[in-house]
Amino acid sequence: MRKREHTLLLALARESISSSLGLVSNDAFTLISQDPAPVFMEKRGVFVTLRTLGGEDSHALRGCIGNLYGLSPLHKSIMELAREAAFHDPRFPAVRLDELSNLSIEISVLTKPRKIASFEEIKVGSDGVILTLGYNRAVFLPQVATEQGWGVEEMLENLCMKAGLPPNAWKDPGCELEVFQAEVFSEDTP
Repeated sequence: MRKREHTLLLALARESISSSLGLVSNDAFTLISQDPAPVFMEKRGVFVTLRTLGGEDSHALRGCIGNLYGLSPLHKSIMELAREAAFHDPRFPAVRLDELSNLSIEISVLTKPRKIASFEEIKVGSDGVILTLGYNRAVFLPQVATEQGWGVEEMLENLCMKAGLPPNAWKDPGCELEVFQAEVFSEDTP
């Protein structure tokens, strides 16, 4: 994607949250509707991540919701997921109007996940990982391991715990691993 498309999608995510808080602006939605880039119509997996700005918790996670597989056109998914991240991430209270100016939005547009035969195929910092064992499943975006300073095994242990499994469950022969890549852009990106 080009920078213009990144900018429009980030503005659309912010508009979606703002309108849910009673602020009215449809500039990004109007621009996308009038001149939709082909990528906006693609059905792609996408995550919207919110982070707080300023203070001692600067860049702390404030919400993150996504889907691994494209269920609707990208621009519509981003609108929906931005609202979900702001108001329905069960780990956090709903975003308030007075917080809006201190939020940074990050969007991760995913490639299609592919199964891998061994954990040794995972490239930390490049690959997002989906771990599935029975009915338990968890995902980390590619940037998570790097942000946390984890190697492959430490990332897999944390992924297991996120899925509600023991830390070494990734070694179970029934455990499935999938990887994907992401185009990540945020309001903080120059």
